Amino acid sequence: METMFVRHYEKVIVGCCFLSIFANVGLASTALSVHQPFIVALPGIGDTGGSLILSTRTLTSLIAMVFLDRYYRLLDVRLGVLVASLFTMAGFFVYSIASSLPTFLGGAMLLGLGYGLGGMVSVTYLVNRWFSSGIGTMLGFVSMGSGLASIIMPPIVVNIIQATSLSGAFWVEGIIALALGLLVFFLIKNRPSDLGLKPYERPTSSKRAKGSKRRIASNAQPPSEGERIAVLAAIVGVGTFSCCGMTYMSVLATSSGFDIAFAALLVSIAGAALTAAKFITGELFDHLGTPAGSAIMFSCAFVGFVLCCFVGLGNAPLMVCAAVLIGSGLSLGTVGVSVWSLDMSDASNRVREIKNFQVAYALGGFIANTLPGIVKDLVDTYVVSYMAAAVITALSAFIILRRYRGRNDANSSETDV
Repeated sequence: METMFVRHYEKVIVGCCFLSIFANVGLASTALSVHQPFIVALPGIGDTGGSLILSTRTLTSLIAMVFLDRYYRLLDVRLGVLVASLFTMAGFFVYSIASSLPTFLGGAMLLGLGYGLGGMVSVTYLVNRWFSSGIGTMLGFVSMGSGLASIIMPPIVVNIIQATSLSGAFWVEGIIALALGLLVFFLIKNRPSDLGLKPYERPTSSKRAKGSKRRIASNAQPPSEGERIAVLAAIVGVGTFSCCGMTYMSVLATSSGFDIAFAALLVSIAGAALTAAKFITGELFDHLGTPAGSAIMFSCAFVGFVLCCFVGLGNAPLMVCAAVLIGSGLSLGTVGVSVWSLDMSDASNRVREIKNFQVAYALGGFIANTLPGIVKDLVDTYVVSYMAAAVITALSAFIILRRYRGRNDANSSETDV
């Protein structure tokens, strides 16, 4: 039994990655959006203060990501993820005692460290080490952790707040982050060689062999410096619309006349769509190719943002449809960015490029979390921000898909991160 368990330890690694994303991305970012209407209603906070809290978190995560390669060289993934989870826990505990903007900003810094150090970079490292095929599918599955958090946590959080207080909800989330961090620490192994194993390669039929090969840069020459800068700019755009999409969905709804229960439901619906779409996106990338899969998900996001611009109609089914489409398109912020970074790098610069793509994504998140609240105070609506998100989605799609044009989507490799 023990031998069979060890032989298939890649399944445990996938589970650990899933839980880490649930805690450090899902709790710290995706599920936290449902708190926003309560936070902006606090004395001395307001819409601008709410945006400042979010931008502080994303700026901190951006700075943390700059040092990720050195961080994981020093601690490796197992200890690194535990430290990240402790930062996430501490951020929620500081939020729980916060009664002023400076205290919220302190908690946001801690959550930013947890998100930046324990997010998609760490699981991309692990999946690339433990799997030699089906990487897109595995990244899609593990990134579903944040989507699951956005499904189950909003109604739980609203019920806790209504039954106790906003502080009580933050305490519960902090305890969850700590428990998951400790569980992952005890189960995770940094490399297959730690257990005398080799990277897992799933059996494939001849029809699926091409889509199941390990992803590296296209077999054309690596991107030129100009192409690379354009792609990184597109990743900034992906970070912008990804962070805007769900983070402000609840306040977009409540500021347009919907009640808080429906706003929380929208976040949960978007989270359910995001969870399913992450797995589907990984499958699309592996079997249809990255360009086709990316085009489908970019289209979902674009149409969803356009529909949100009609929130003033008060049409609940329209907003549900928008939530489903946006949630689906936001899978590009995790699965897409991770796979693109593998596709557009080679063995000599893979670690650096994975980090660079995540830094660019975090920069987009910083922009998204800073501006909508300020714009709301200026023009008294969040619709303008969703209009901008639709335009940014289209521009990012154009750049990414143009980069793939005429290039093979996948190739085989046996390199390790």
